[in-house]
Amino acid sequence: WFALLVVLASFAAGLLGDAANALVALALFLPYLAVSARRLHDIGRSGWWQLVWYIPFIGWLVMIYWCVQDSEGPNAYS
Repeated sequence: WFALLVVLASFAAGLLGDAANALVALALFLPYLAVSARRLHDIGRSGWWQLVWYIPFIGWLVMIYWCVQDSEGPNAYS
């Protein structure tokens, strides 16, 4: 649901202009980090693994793979 919110908000802000788009991106940055860390915790990884996004192409593929995996159930971060 969060991804849908981000897409809809970005689309609406894009229609309003660059300044609105920048404000929406800035407003959603911290919630995006929190959701990503929670998803990584669900598969048993630390939230610090988000830094793999900074590796072009390979890191993006790894993160997408991790994000689509099933949850482990209870984990060490709960």
